[in-house]
Amino acid sequence: MASERKFHPTSISQVPSMGAFLKSFNVYTISWILLSSTITAIYGYYFQNATLEKVGIMKWAATLTGEFVLFAIVTGLVIVFIHDKRQTETPIQRLFPVVIWGRKLLVKIGPLLRQYLFLNDQEETPYNRITRNWVHETSNGTSNTIGFGSQIDMDKVGTTLIMPATFTNTKSKTGEETGKTYRKVIGEHTGVEPVVLNHFVNISAMSYGALSYRAHASLNKGAKMAGILHNTGEGSLAPCHEYGGADLIFQIGTAKYGVRDEEGNLDDNLLKQMGEHPQVKMFEIKLAQGAKPGKGGMLLKEKITSEIAAIRKIPMGKDAYAPARHKEFSDVDGLFDFIDHVRGITKKPVGIKMVIGHTSEIENVAEKMSKEPGRGPDYVVIDGGDGGTGAAPYVLISYAGLPMKQALAVADWAFKSNGVRDKIIIFASGKIATPIEIAVAMALGADAVYMARGFMLSLGCIQALECHTNHCPTGIATQNKRLEKAIDIEAAAQRVATYAKVLYKETQMLAESCGYESPSDITPDDIMVVTSPGHLDYLSELHGISAYEASLERKKAQGLGMTVGEMKMREDQN
Repeated sequence: MASERKFHPTSISQVPSMGAFLKSFNVYTISWILLSSTITAIYGYYFQNATLEKVGIMKWAATLTGEFVLFAIVTGLVIVFIHDKRQTETPIQRLFPVVIWGRKLLVKIGPLLRQYLFLNDQEETPYNRITRNWVHETSNGTSNTIGFGSQIDMDKVGTTLIMPATFTNTKSKTGEETGKTYRKVIGEHTGVEPVVLNHFVNISAMSYGALSYRAHASLNKGAKMAGILHNTGEGSLAPCHEYGGADLIFQIGTAKYGVRDEEGNLDDNLLKQMGEHPQVKMFEIKLAQGAKPGKGGMLLKEKITSEIAAIRKIPMGKDAYAPARHKEFSDVDGLFDFIDHVRGITKKPVGIKMVIGHTSEIENVAEKMSKEPGRGPDYVVIDGGDGGTGAAPYVLISYAGLPMKQALAVADWAFKSNGVRDKIIIFASGKIATPIEIAVAMALGADAVYMARGFMLSLGCIQALECHTNHCPTGIATQNKRLEKAIDIEAAAQRVATYAKVLYKETQMLAESCGYESPSDITPDDIMVVTSPGHLDYLSELHGISAYEASLERKKAQGLGMTVGEMKMREDQN
């Protein structure tokens, strides 16, 4: 039988608790305390007996404090030596007892040392110090202008550069109206109540449970102040999502949290109630997320409170696992039927969130939309394989799914080539935090962007990388009420709103630099990337082409009953 899943004790910022204190008492610690005390008492009895008779037992014991500390150190080292020799989990610990604990300490505090002392400003991942500092300062309303030149190496491979226009469009000189030209409408072609986007930055899907109540309350109030959308995540709608009155996107995950019956099936009555909620403006069917495509969401029982259990409609005391895929459909035809079902009940725009693997999948969606007008998603969220999450298997978060840039280019072309690009809105998601990253996403085909980690940084995230431990030191990714108190909702909401507004204004600034009125006008030929020292290529040449060509080759090979490699080898033979 599989062992019970527990949080890995990787955190170095855990809150002290009585339970943790009691667990520290085992045969080794008890033996250490008893042995140290016994040796100290024997020493005192034989060598300081006169003092005992003169001052009494309490004062006598106090005079032995120094001796007790010395004996405790010596006996502690002996106990640790015995423990290390007897344990079987770590071979090196048996060969190098006692001294191995120096290595363990360095491994434990290594991330902190590297973050603050040893790595330069551009080395850290997933977000380097320059980006994090920019977000923090921007969110606090601090001027983010710099002097003496850029810290970015413009000759470094991968550096992104936007191409300014010498003779700019005079219409773009909007002064105080900067950023007011953007407008997109979702749901015009499917007969539902349309949603108007006046801001291209939106808060990505993060569930209540993964993030704390105060974190979501701050995000929602900040979203209301900035006029942007707030995605509930697959964990259903919670009171914290209603806190600020912002417009919401209700995400339907594979587990149907919040709109499910006892067997985990979609409950149409609950879905209808959610559709009638005044703040819920759109619904999103999550097919997959970039950090773990092919695996459903997971919330360990340590993070499941009675409130979360009631909101998600799941039992207490058990890890909450979402299936890898929706059981209602297994192909594009079934997906369209499910979209029609949800849209028919809610009467609101319905989109899908997906990770692109083989490009034929998004092509099939676009082709079916072309053949069956009025059907299909109102919008699609393209989540790149470089997306983040609170917890995911290393093998998926690091190696699965096309990166956002390639995926965007592929999706944009699929809808364009099928003549339905004007029938759908594309959201980009995956490691977006700065204006240039937004500009790149929109140049590659996105109409708007989703951001999660950027807004977490605006809340006060320090990239401690402890989202999965329930010990987030900033109170954001935790259900620990003591840690959560670190967040002041009003102040955090203001930072969220300020960050969103600056992103809008400075992305517009990039568009104006190119001579355009809106970031929607930026093309992939307005941005270049350093591909080798001294050589730049247009963004349009780098992303999507290889994936699209590979898709064509795969279709041809499948028709021959071969892999692409086998097909090419046969062509070489001929």
